[in-house]
Amino acid sequence: MSSSGAGSSSGAGSSSGAGSSSDPMGVNGDGQLALPAPKILVDALPYIDGAYNDPAIKSQVHALIEEEMKTFKPEKDYLAPWPMREPDFSKTQLLESEWMRVCAGEPMPKMDTSRYQIEGPPEHLRKDPEAWKPCLDNARAQLMHQSNRLVNLELLHQHGAKLWIAKNNELEASAKQLEAKEAEITGKIEALNRKRKADQLAVAPKLQAMEAEWVASVKKNLEIEAKNLQLEAECEELRKSMETETSNKRKRDESES
Repeated sequence: MSSSGAGSSSGAGSSSGAGSSSDPMGVNGDGQLALPAPKILVDALPYIDGAYNDPAIKSQVHALIEEEMKTFKPEKDYLAPWPMREPDFSKTQLLESEWMRVCAGEPMPKMDTSRYQIEGPPEHLRKDPEAWKPCLDNARAQLMHQSNRLVNLELLHQHGAKLWIAKNNELEASAKQLEAKEAEITGKIEALNRKRKADQLAVAPKLQAMEAEWVASVKKNLEIEAKNLQLEAECEELRKSMETETSNKRKRDESES
């Protein structure tokens, strides 16, 4: 694929350039030590490489991903090593009783509304002034509560509509700001994608030519290597033949002498 060839060559060049820095400790202009930037090789060229669009390769990639995901631990219940914590309300009786009620599935008791009712004392205490004091205090509290309700209703009647309109205007302004921000980010993303596509398509012919040259060079190297092996085999045969002839000649000379 063109991405692997081009990406590897570009990555090698960039890494070699970064490695040739004169300061191995990464000292900045202020004379302070600076951590070296991590080297990340990104060799994906989605607008040039179309191999992933092949259904066979796509299914193969998905199969490899699923096979790799099977090795992950834990597989399903990732909370199994961490069981649920049992709450402890022993220090608070009210919370403990409510927790027990919820665990037992019992309904919540109804709210006591007796304090909001204006009633007199029992019949046998109607003539006792002391018995009327709590009832009188309760009536005064209810009267004050109703007075506050009337004040709030009057304020709502006078200013509620304006406040509601102001709040709606504020929400609309916030919504417009968010929509404008979303449109701005979307525009930047689209512009970035268009630039990536244009840049990759601009260098696509050069990458394809370099890939073709690389393939031709690899093929030529393989042919040269095969030819070298053939020549080495022929040289080995000639060497053995010469050694055999030399040995036979030596034997003939020895027999004649």
